[in-house]
Amino acid sequence: ARVHAVDKAIRAFLSLPLTSESTDTTNGTEDAFKASRQVVVLGAGRDTSYLRYRFGQMKRDASDISSESTTATTTTTSAATNVEEDIRWYEVDHPSVIQQKAKHWLPGCISAGYEYNCTSVTTESSIEGETSKASNSYVVSISQKEEYDTQSTSDRSSNYHLIGHDLREPPSKLFDILALPQHGYDRTVPTLFILECVTMYLPDDASRELMQYLSDSVQPSTSDSFVALVSYDPIPGNDRFGEVMIQNLNKAGIAGKKGQQHSRELNNNEEKPQMLSLETTRTLSDQLTKLTQCGFDTAVGCHMMDAYDHGVISNEDRRRAARCEMLDELEEFVLLMKHYCLVVGVRSDSKSSVGFRLCSVGNDSLIGFQEARCTVVER
Repeated sequence: ARVHAVDKAIRAFLSLPLTSESTDTTNGTEDAFKASRQVVVLGAGRDTSYLRYRFGQMKRDASDISSESTTATTTTTSAATNVEEDIRWYEVDHPSVIQQKAKHWLPGCISAGYEYNCTSVTTESSIEGETSKASNSYVVSISQKEEYDTQSTSDRSSNYHLIGHDLREPPSKLFDILALPQHGYDRTVPTLFILECVTMYLPDDASRELMQYLSDSVQPSTSDSFVALVSYDPIPGNDRFGEVMIQNLNKAGIAGKKGQQHSRELNNNEEKPQMLSLETTRTLSDQLTKLTQCGFDTAVGCHMMDAYDHGVISNEDRRRAARCEMLDELEEFVLLMKHYCLVVGVRSDSKSSVGFRLCSVGNDSLIGFQEARCTVVER
């Protein structure tokens, strides 16, 4: 359910019709090196959404959105089938995770007939006057073998970037890496940030600083400029099930006193409470309010049981899951799903930005949020 819900949000973002698609706004000419939109997966781990997109699954499914939304049929098809070469896709995680993914895991996931090429990017940092170099990010190219064999090295450009960064550190460091010429992140381009069970592990202050930075990262150049965020996170509430969630993190040393001690070490031993975001955003309302407090203009969300039963997860996807394995512990399934949520936030300086359609509700919703089954909060 989580994969289908997040993928549907990605497909909705990819399907949005942009008036400036693939156009350089500085001179009005086509620019093959300017992305029309960007996807940034934070805390990516072994996420495979890019591979599903790259090998056609994401693009193929994008056309299905129109059949699930009765009033959006005329606006979701043209952009969805033409943007593949104009999208930059970034994945961000701890440097050790990114290194393993780039060098060991991804090469084994590439379909037959494709060539995998990975180039490391060296960055410099200065600590107490001493400059050090590190290769914590990569540019990845996945090409069909016949194309790869005929291309020169300089022509093997890629829109897929792996970035090594600890999300507990200031987000400005992440954007310094993204802004490197090799990665080419553009603040004027519509951008979707994805966080799946990420902020729950961050100290609340760090998670708020990150979300505020993301919402402020948009630099308007056209009415299309916007930032969107999709988050999938637990909502422990105040019942016994939620308390067990937090107790398990306490035992693992992530939450509680051990977690606070580790947070102090990351913050130069500052003696201030560092509760995890999970402990401070216990409800769906908390999650949505947090987004608007951090600069997003509109936020919409629902718990995953409503997403599963009412619009976000399609009937066909539910039938497919039921055919895979019969579920006989329905009560436990419902309990689990009601303790996780899907939320979407959008920030744009233009009130007419097409990005706000990601937060629409009812028949107009591209993601499937239904009235009376979701909550909307505005700044």
